[in-house]
Amino acid sequence: MSKPPITHLVIDTSSTDENYNGDCDFALVPMTPDYVEDLLWYMGEVARMRRADECLYSIELWDATPAYFRWNLRLETVQDVYGESAADVPRGEPVLLAADPGFDREDFQEAECRTVQAAEDDVWWTAYVKHTNVRIETAHIPRKVLLEIRKRFPSAERIASPRRAVAVHPAVRQIHDLLYLDMQGVRTFYNPDKVQDANTLSRIAEVVARYIPKPPPVKPDGP
Repeated sequence: MSKPPITHLVIDTSSTDENYNGDCDFALVPMTPDYVEDLLWYMGEVARMRRADECLYSIELWDATPAYFRWNLRLETVQDVYGESAADVPRGEPVLLAADPGFDREDFQEAECRTVQAAEDDVWWTAYVKHTNVRIETAHIPRKVLLEIRKRFPSAERIASPRRAVAVHPAVRQIHDLLYLDMQGVRTFYNPDKVQDANTLSRIAEVVARYIPKPPPVKPDGP
């Protein structure tokens, strides 16, 4: 008998304020074949970049996929794909669901600046309680959990991510990273609005020169 696909994750959270989390006790993260492939692709990209710079730990991307909600009695009746109550799953481990749990709308809380962070071996999600500087972070989801989720999708739905389907020359990847890979504190993330400067142009020229020789100097006109 085939195993049911995993369509949603429920993940517990932590807060930078030990006394307040805006009732963002858990995150509900829908799982689709495309989304899982994208997460795995991001993790692969981190592994690739770490081979060039082992100081890189993770990348951060804007991601409004998760919805944050407070603890509610529905958690005691919802069962995961193994038949266990969601409330009995140990803290730090994801609750794997085969359907939307159907939480009440009032259980969900407003959050902003929602992101996903991908490291080589796991992913996690972050957000800020709306109109505060309180940061919420989910428990980390290991690569093996994402691979299990991917395996459970029907074969017709398991398609390669568009990002993975296109072979990209290493030089193009390097230029892409120079243009968009940004850093804030110790966090590294892709920033579509990263400010470019003369140093960026100089480094891009260095990458291009590895593959295409720099043009010779122009000879001055005259006899």
